[in-house]
Amino acid sequence: MRFGWLVLTYVSLAIPGTTWALQGAPSPPLRTSSENSISAEDLINRQRAFLEALERGDAEYVKNILADDFVVIDTNGDTAGKLELLRSLNPEAHSQAKPILYQFRVVALDPTCVVVTYNAVFHGAPLERYQHLSDTWVQQGGEWKLKFQQSTLNLWSAHDLD
Repeated sequence: MRFGWLVLTYVSLAIPGTTWALQGAPSPPLRTSSENSISAEDLINRQRAFLEALERGDAEYVKNILADDFVVIDTNGDTAGKLELLRSLNPEAHSQAKPILYQFRVVALDPTCVVVTYNAVFHGAPLERYQHLSDTWVQQGGEWKLKFQQSTLNLWSAHDLD
């Protein structure tokens, strides 16, 4: 199943020392609800913590940060939910190559829903090497949960490098 590649993609993003586009930049203001408001930097840090939990196989952390109706769409269009992601956790399956993460954008859709998008280059991967990722975070029960993620191949840049 292609979902295994998706987990590998998640895990490779979690490697420490990755450059973050918003590092050192002031956090743009987000219009979120006053109850449990969150900054762009906090959302990116939450995203990073999620990816690191995937790498170490921390099913409890992943379970708590995902919304119950979480959906992920892989680069080939395959979809999976929270239970499938939890079942596929494998801390030994991570890549040693450090991906390049860049062009983070954080957009508040409404006071309880925020989208984080970014681009990634995964070294050693064939065509799936260049990706655009979009994550939707929602406020549920006073906590920010990851509800949706989609990975899209970035084919226009796949032929720019090398």
